[in-house]
Amino acid sequence: MNEIQNLKKLKTEPKFVSNGLYTGLENKSNEKSLSDLLDNIIDDFSKGAENNFTDEQYQNLIKKSLMKFDSFNLDTEDREYICGYFEKIMDAIGLESSGGALNEWLYGFKIE
Repeated sequence: MNEIQNLKKLKTEPKFVSNGLYTGLENKSNEKSLSDLLDNIIDDFSKGAENNFTDEQYQNLIKKSLMKFDSFNLDTEDREYICGYFEKIMDAIGLESSGGALNEWLYGFKIE
């Protein structure tokens, strides 16, 4: 249940805000849609935690979830931010590896 609490906390945090390294979302008109999408993905991971997903099931969920961002015209910084956010989700559930999904989505190739 700690995983679900971690995810709930993550869901309440503001998304796509500028910080020291990230300047904020390039296309501000997409901010609500992208934030809502991340919140929905967190909900999917919460359901996975409730159903005791295996690492492989979580990795498949990451891969499927990342594809939902492909319809947005995101610049590299925004894509990096999204990958960093997925790393926060992974930390919240104790998942050590995305199975190469983050690297493949961000850079276009899978590390073998």
